[in-house]
Amino acid sequence: MKKVVVWGVAAAGMLAGWNAKAAPPKPEEQPGFGFQFLENPPMQVIAREPPPPEPVTEDFEVRPGYVLIDSLDEFRQAIQLSGKKIRMKPGIYRAAKTDPPLQFKAKHKNESGELQLLKQDHIFAVNGSNNYFDLRGVVIETPVSLQGTLSRGSHVADSWHINGDNNTFIGGYFRNVLDKPYPDFAATECEFEVCGDGNRFFNCTFVIRGSIPYGYTDFYGKGSSHHGRLNKHSFMSILNANDTSLIGCKVYQQSFGHCLHFHNVDGVTIKDCYLTGALRPTNDIFKERVGRAVDFNFEMMYRKQQPIPRDWIIPLTEDGIRAYNNVRNITVVDTTVERLRGCFQLLCPEGDITLENVTVLECGDFAFDLSVGDNGKVVMKNCKSDVAYNPVFNLTRGDRPKGAFFELTVLSPPEGARATERSGLGIICGDECEFILHDGTTRPLPDSANGLECGGKLGLVDSKITNYTTAKLVLQPNVKNCRIDSVGPVEDHGQGNRVRAIQPPRR
Repeated sequence: MKKVVVWGVAAAGMLAGWNAKAAPPKPEEQPGFGFQFLENPPMQVIAREPPPPEPVTEDFEVRPGYVLIDSLDEFRQAIQLSGKKIRMKPGIYRAAKTDPPLQFKAKHKNESGELQLLKQDHIFAVNGSNNYFDLRGVVIETPVSLQGTLSRGSHVADSWHINGDNNTFIGGYFRNVLDKPYPDFAATECEFEVCGDGNRFFNCTFVIRGSIPYGYTDFYGKGSSHHGRLNKHSFMSILNANDTSLIGCKVYQQSFGHCLHFHNVDGVTIKDCYLTGALRPTNDIFKERVGRAVDFNFEMMYRKQQPIPRDWIIPLTEDGIRAYNNVRNITVVDTTVERLRGCFQLLCPEGDITLENVTVLECGDFAFDLSVGDNGKVVMKNCKSDVAYNPVFNLTRGDRPKGAFFELTVLSPPEGARATERSGLGIICGDECEFILHDGTTRPLPDSANGLECGGKLGLVDSKITNYTTAKLVLQPNVKNCRIDSVGPVEDHGQGNRVRAIQPPRR
C-alpha cells in the first residue's frame, strides 16, 4: 500500500489544538519537528510510519541464567564485560550521557595490509564479547541533543560502537529523538558502527532520524563536494568486521544517509528483515519558503547546476545495502527493501553475493546493482521488484557479472503511482549469465516502463535470457552469442544471437 506521511508544520499555529492547561507537547511529539524548517508547509513524503514500541508491562520474562538490570548506568557497565547474559527491564530509556572516547585498533587488515587505529566517540561503546542482551520491551533513545555533544571529526562519532565479538542483541527498539528543531542539531555519522566479529541482532527495530539537509536527495552534494552544511546520518556501518547477522529486524531510515554500508568485510547475513526509507515528489519542493532549495533558486547544484525537475520522485535517503571497499560474501534472504536510493549496490572484488526471496518496492534510484570479480558468483533467486519510478537493474557500475544467475518477478507499481521517465526494467550485462524474468503484474504496465536494455556499456555475451513478461528487450550491438526466449518483442542489434518467441505460462 502506498503510504503518504506529512512531516513539517508551519510555525504559526504550531501548537494549535493542545489544551492550554495541559503541558505542551515535547518537541519530538510535534509533527515534523526536526525534519525541516518550521516556516515551510508540511513536507509530503511517501514513507511508512514506524510502529510504536510494545506497551511497557511489569509482566515480562527473565530467561534462566540472565541477570536483570533496570537502568542505563547498569547497562553501560554490562556492555564492558564479557560472557554475560543480561535481561533489561522493559521500559523507555533515554541516554543523557556518553561513554568515554577510545582509540580502537581494527581487528582485520585493510587493503593496504594495515590494522587501522580508529578514533571513536560515542554514546554507547560495547567493548565486551560473548554476551547476550535480552532487550525485549526495551526502548533505547539517542536524542540529537546528546549526539551533538560528540566529535565533529570525520568518521569518529557514532551513537553505538560494537567493538566486542559475538554479542547478541535480542528484541530492542532503538530510536533517534529529534528534540531540537531543524537545522539546530548535529547527528552522529551512523547510529551503529560494528567493529567486532560475529555480532548478531535478532528481532530489533531501528528508527533512524536526523540529517541536514533533508528533503532533497543529493541535489546539494555529498562527501567533500557539498553546497552548504552536510550532516548525514546512517543506520549501520560494518567496518573491518566479519560475520555480522541481522535476523528479523526492521529499519525505518528517515534521514539522508545509508541504511547499511560495509567496509573491509567478509560475511554479512540479513534474513527476514524489512528495510524502508522515504521518497518525495519534486513538485513538493517548490512549495518551500525557506531552506536549501530556496537558497539556490530551486536549482540542484551537485554534479551539474540545473533546475530541479518537475514530476520526479526522489529518495530522501542514500542506499539500502551498499558495499564499499574489500567486501565479500553477502547473503540476503526473505527480506524486503523499500523506498531507498539504490536498494542493493553490492560491487564486490570476490566472494559470493546471494539474494533469495528478496523483494524491492519503489526504489529511489535502482533496485539491483550486483557484481563480483573472477573469484565469486552472484545468485539472485526468486526475487521481486516493481517498476514504480526507477529502473530495476543497473548492472553497469562494477565488473561485468560472470556466470551469474538472476531470477526476477516483475510486480505492478502501487495503486496511484505514476511512471516517470526513468521507470522500467533497466540495464543488464554479463558474461555467461542467465536471466529469468517472470510476470507478476496485476495490470498492464505503460509501454514506456515495460522495457529492458541488454548490453549497456559493458556488454552481454554467451548468456541466456528467458523472458516470460511482455517487456520489450532491446539487444545493443555489444550483445553477442546469446540465447533469447521471450514472450515480449525483441529488437536485436547484436551479433550471433538466437531469438525465439515463446508463449506466456498459464497463471
